[in-house]
Amino acid sequence: MFPYPSGSGLHCGHWYNYSIMDSYCRYQKFIGNDVFQPFGYDAFGLPAENYAKQVGREPKEVTYENIDKFRLQMKQMNTDFEELLITSDESYQKHTQWLFTKLYEKGLAYKKDGEVDYCKSCETVLAREQVKDGKCDRCSSVVIKKTLNQWYFKATAYKERLIANLDKIDYPKSTINAQKAWLENLHDWCVSRQRKWGCPIPIEGETDTMDTFVDSSFYFIIYCLIKGIKPKPVDLYVGGSEHACMHLIYARFITMFLFDIGFIDFEEPFKKVIHQGMILNNGEKMSKSKGNVVNLDNYDSDEIRFYLMFIGHYFDGGSWSDQNINGIRRFIGKMKEWMSRTGTENIDMGKFKKQVFDYTESFKFNKVVSSFMILLNENKSKNLTDECKQELVEVLSIYMPNVSNLL
Repeated sequence: MFPYPSGSGLHCGHWYNYSIMDSYCRYQKFIGNDVFQPFGYDAFGLPAENYAKQVGREPKEVTYENIDKFRLQMKQMNTDFEELLITSDESYQKHTQWLFTKLYEKGLAYKKDGEVDYCKSCETVLAREQVKDGKCDRCSSVVIKKTLNQWYFKATAYKERLIANLDKIDYPKSTINAQKAWLENLHDWCVSRQRKWGCPIPIEGETDTMDTFVDSSFYFIIYCLIKGIKPKPVDLYVGGSEHACMHLIYARFITMFLFDIGFIDFEEPFKKVIHQGMILNNGEKMSKSKGNVVNLDNYDSDEIRFYLMFIGHYFDGGSWSDQNINGIRRFIGKMKEWMSRTGTENIDMGKFKKQVFDYTESFKFNKVVSSFMILLNENKSKNLTDECKQELVEVLSIYMPNVSNLL
């Protein structure tokens, strides 16, 4: 899932998703698969506009400044992701407006008076799902009911298919169950927003913009179009479990619509979805308000990547510990010392590769790290041949891309 470019920059959760999935992609390339790992920015939205208002600046200026910061951090992360789009770019807005127009032509985008949830602080309508316990999930203000003339997408027309297809897709069980419950109460999707930092609705005289969930409902298809390749469903889609319903259902609905009009030849967007776990600090979720956010700019990218793999099963996450990252640093030091020696001995690399690759296939990256540690401890007295060292470092560099300088 592509990130929203907030002013606080990339955080631990982004590193946990992007750096570890980059290693998964490096593994896929290592075993001979063709890998496409595109990247972009989900740039429109209320947080940027609210922040810009507070500081007396334009949302566009603030957003693109943040994107520049994200790019520097992505460079530091040392991944092979390929940036292809920003949803606020004019070139992307044309795609979003084309989608709206197609839905409108088919009678699936319509305007009506209706009672809506309205946030006075954010000065806009909210989707029902953006209201948590009667409060706006963006600013926590109390939400009021208003009768307004709004644009809707007829998601209810796809209700039965959205439910039926849950038996065919490979999503976490908890997400399948959440979608089933969310679809026992599906409403048409209110997509108009009374804000300027969004994609304009392409209807004459209309001043509202579209919900940013429209932008993110089909961006994975646009990646393919930008690269000039035939759109295909995503083999592996990775993101937080908080997207189980809204984003993942909107993407499914829009993909089904694009299939129905013959634009693509598949009706489900993602073949497999997984949710990475959460990184905690002293047992608590990291947040700026708690002052417990770990700044990763001061760490070596290999150390962070290997450490994040080590903290627990990828689906479970774990707790940050400066003490434990020091253990990773010591491992790298010992590995460098081991690789600095040359001799005539060998280790069974075939057996070792099978072990770590099996763990990688099942997202047990913590076991990948412990396998390397065990290998080092059991064999550090051996002086390996250059060929054996080369093979070992090639495998290690899947999980620590900078490590090729060990030899």
